[in-house]
Amino acid sequence: MAVSPKAQGKNIGWLLGQAAIYSAKDLGASKIYLESNTILKPAINLYYKLGFNKIVGHSTPYKRCNIQMELQLKD
Repeated sequence: MAVSPKAQGKNIGWLLGQAAIYSAKDLGASKIYLESNTILKPAINLYYKLGFNKIVGHSTPYKRCNIQMELQLKD
């Protein structure tokens, strides 16, 4: 997920995140998993605000990935 620099600071990332969460719920997903890099501090903060939690233990093919997060949608 990315927001153009010209559009940043206008809650578009929050709205995109919410739309993705609602869509995943509508599709019956039990969780959402993402991989990122902690150098992207605004993105990581957004993910925490959306309810994601840091997890560990998953292998990844992405060398730049240094954080994995998950949002539980169903108990």
